Amino acid sequence: MSNSTQEVPKGLTACLSKAGLARGTTNTELATAAPNGAGIDFVINGIAYNMLDDASTASIPGALTTQAALTQCLYLFQVNAGGTMLVTKGEEKLTTRLYATGTLAQEALEWPAPTATYCPVGGYRIALAGAATYTAGTTNLNATNVTATFYDFGMGMPDRGISS
Repeated sequence: MSNSTQEVPKGLTACLSKAGLARGTTNTELATAAPNGAGIDFVINGIAYNMLDDASTASIPGALTTQAALTQCLYLFQVNAGGTMLVTKGEEKLTTRLYATGTLAQEALEWPAPTATYCPVGGYRIALAGAATYTAGTTNLNATNVTATFYDFGMGMPDRGISS
């Protein structure tokens, strides 16, 4: 039996619009400012939702371990059907590693796995220099020796991490 809808993915979970993820009104917060002016459109298991922009998202949600000095790490920003936000911490890697060949290089970072019933809409990378450490929701995202880089997802998470 032929059915043309078999080509349409069922149970899709994806962000449908640019979230505009950035630092919030205080330096420890995240904010969303979707360029479409209507907030973030996303789908969880095939059901569509919308989350309005928030310039002062409450402190980064979730109790996450402190990121060690001289490391970099990816953090996944997710939202559920009720608009509850969740940040998941990835695996820390040394900012630069000296290989046996004498070569200095950055290690590839991988995005953490998304949480069931949440849609990944973006994320950020924290790269630390000097003695700086980072605790999500506590450390300023623009503190000395803390570099935050923000990423918006569209139609799913990237299929690979970030190498530099």
